[in-house]
Amino acid sequence: MVNGNSNDNVALVDVLDKVIEKGVVINGDIVIRVANIDLVYLGLRLILTSVSKLEEVSGKSIIGKEKEATPEDMAYLQKLQREIRKAEENIPKIIDASDPKKTEQGLARLVLTLLELIRKLMEKEAYRRVKKGTLSSIEIQKLGLSLKAVQKKIKEVQAIFGIDDEDLNIDLGPLGNLM
Repeated sequence: MVNGNSNDNVALVDVLDKVIEKGVVINGDIVIRVANIDLVYLGLRLILTSVSKLEEVSGKSIIGKEKEATPEDMAYLQKLQREIRKAEENIPKIIDASDPKKTEQGLARLVLTLLELIRKLMEKEAYRRVKKGTLSSIEIQKLGLSLKAVQKKIKEVQAIFGIDDEDLNIDLGPLGNLM
């Protein structure tokens, strides 16, 4: 309920803002499986809160006093502005919204790139598990066939949208390529 009116919709940003404002502690475990075989374990212990709430609870100031901008600060701001302009220029190249076919292909490329990244990560972990000898022969078969099926499905969708293997990589600038 916003402003006393129960018919108002609450935006996700407002919900997330409230969570950050109040703070939240998250404990959990995530296991990613392929073919019913555990490949990746992620143990989480996270505190999410705003700096102002942290300062309030701890009684300490995290944020320093206002300082004058150094030449390094100004150079950093200029670099950020150049990166923003570069990204703005590249967005139309990645997804051409003027042509529905090209828009569809751009979105398919993005989704397939993420799927291929995840598939490759799972494949690498599967290889480590096989190499360590921690999987039975049936688990190895199930895992291999599952990863191959995902790879073939990605290839199928690539063919539908006319996307080459080289298109499933993203140049991350100074960090290099995604894959």
